[in-house]
Amino acid sequence: MFTLWKWIKQNKIGAIIVSVFTFATMVLILSLAQQNQLTTRPDQVPLRSGPGIGYQEITKLKAGTKLTVVEKNNGWWKVKRENNQKVGWVASWVANNTKIKKPTLLSESTIVLDPGHGGSDTGAISTDGKHYEKTYTLRTALATEKVLTDAGARVIMVRKTDVVVPLLYIPRKAEKYNADAQISFHFDSSESNNTASGVSQYYYNDNSLDLVKALNGSLNNLPLQNRGYETMPYLVIKDVTRPAVLLENGFINSDQDFAYIRQSSYQQKIAQDIKKGLNTYLNTLYPNN
Repeated sequence: MFTLWKWIKQNKIGAIIVSVFTFATMVLILSLAQQNQLTTRPDQVPLRSGPGIGYQEITKLKAGTKLTVVEKNNGWWKVKRENNQKVGWVASWVANNTKIKKPTLLSESTIVLDPGHGGSDTGAISTDGKHYEKTYTLRTALATEKVLTDAGARVIMVRKTDVVVPLLYIPRKAEKYNADAQISFHFDSSESNNTASGVSQYYYNDNSLDLVKALNGSLNNLPLQNRGYETMPYLVIKDVTRPAVLLENGFINSDQDFAYIRQSSYQQKIAQDIKKGLNTYLNTLYPNN
């Protein structure tokens, strides 16, 4: 009488192949199942009615809440709780975050940082001709990235190395990720060396006015004079539907300003002030969230 054991003995190679295939299939099924599962890490993760901080908060989820992912949209996941047919949206980078204890509006936000210039596009130059704007925009943006990431925010860098980035690419980045704010970093330059000093902020579209006001207020703490904010049709902040500002964080061809610009402590100060300004902006924009 033919038996499975007899077949296995007679077809060892076939049996091995079948076993390997079965095992691989089970692993794949398990892996796919796990990809659709999520357990919240921080406490009080907001569950929203849509994929963004502008949507109404339905409730707050306790740490360790098990969720089933039913849809994904640009980092926001539509989820369903166990034994509950109601669905809502969570920011995946918040729900999975092991560093923050309690989410904030900032931690739910997506921020695009644009270190101006790069590569062959050096930007402005210091009075001694040895230091380029592109170097310090990148250092300041990277310092800001760390501060915002530590706060739980999703930060998208336009560049992280010394490369040229086409200007039209920058606002497209903010559009792609539906950014809550786009911030471009620059250092100013006057026609003649050592004839101007201070920091300035620029915006163009009306939806960026509250953002530039909030950053203007927070950047008053810098050691350089705050020259204020105004509207300007710079390409990177003009052709974008997301809130966008451009920051001039000092005159690189001013020896007085450059003495600060080159210091990591000054770059850190800018980063912390931007975080403060973003918190003010988001809490003003969404007072009930």
